[in-house]
Amino acid sequence: MIITGASGFLGYHLLRAAAQQYEVYALYNQKPLHYAQATPLHCDITNYIQLGNYFEDIEPDAVIHAAAMADANYCQQHKAESYAANVDASKNIAGLCSDYKIPLVYTSTDLVFDGKQGMYTEADGKNPLSIYGEHKSIAEDEVLHIYPNATVARLPMMFGYADASDANYLQKFIAQIKRGETVSLFNDEYRSVGGAASIAKGIVHVLGRVEGVVHIAGKERLSRYQFGAKAAKAFGLNEAYLSSCSQKDVSMAAPRPADVSLNIEKALALGYNPLNVDDELNLVAQSSFYE
Repeated sequence: MIITGASGFLGYHLLRAAAQQYEVYALYNQKPLHYAQATPLHCDITNYIQLGNYFEDIEPDAVIHAAAMADANYCQQHKAESYAANVDASKNIAGLCSDYKIPLVYTSTDLVFDGKQGMYTEADGKNPLSIYGEHKSIAEDEVLHIYPNATVARLPMMFGYADASDANYLQKFIAQIKRGETVSLFNDEYRSVGGAASIAKGIVHVLGRVEGVVHIAGKERLSRYQFGAKAAKAFGLNEAYLSSCSQKDVSMAAPRPADVSLNIEKALALGYNPLNVDDELNLVAQSSFYE
C-alpha cells in the first residue's frame, strides 16, 4: 500500500492503522519520516513522472491519498499552488490507481459545504466558501470522474497525538493554556469533531468497500468551544482560560462556514465504529491509544 502525506498529522495515524494489515510505503515531501513499520519515500506528488515511477516499482495493492495543502488561509492567498497540490496531484493519483485497478481512498474535507445546514449527508449539494474547500471539491469530482471505483472520504476537524504534527490544533491550544494564556474558541462554528486514530482506522476499513463519497467523522456535533471544554477536562487544564467568541469577531483570509457537521450513518453501516470524543481525548491525554 502507498500512503501519501504520510508525515502529516493524519498520515501519522494512518500509518499506524494501515501497518497492521499492509506493507506500507509512506510518501512524504518536506518533513522527514521515521516509522519502523513503513518504508519512507520522498516524493513531490505534483511530479507525475516521480509518482509513476514509484507505482511501477512498488506495484501497490491500494492507495490512501492523504497529502494536501490544508491551510485554508494559505490556500486563499496562493491559489495556483493550492490547485497544483490539491487538484492536479489528486488527478494524477486517481489516473494511476485507475490504470492499476487498485482501491483508492481520497481524503477530502467537510469544508466543501457552505455551513448553512449542518449534518450534511453524502448526497447534499456542495458549495464551498474558501479556495481550499473549492479545490477539494473540484478534486473530489475529478477523482471520481477519472476513477469511478474510488472512495472519497470527507473528514472533519480532527485531534490526535502531539507527536503527529507540530501544527496539531489540540496540542497548540493545550500549550497556550499551560502557559497561562487565554484561548478564544468559536461558539458558533460546528464540526463533527473526530479523533484521528478512530478516523484513520475508519479510512483503512472502508478501503475497497465503497465507491463514491462517504463521511468519516465523529459522532458528535460540537462547537470549537464545546470541544475545547472537553479537551481541557481530559487534560486536567483550567477551563477558566477558555474564552467563547464568535466567527465574526476574528478576521481571517479564508471565509469560514458556520456548521459543516457531517451525517455518518453510511460509514456506520459499513462497520465504521469511532470512539466518542471524551473517550478518545482521554486516550490521547494518557498516550495510550496504541498500547
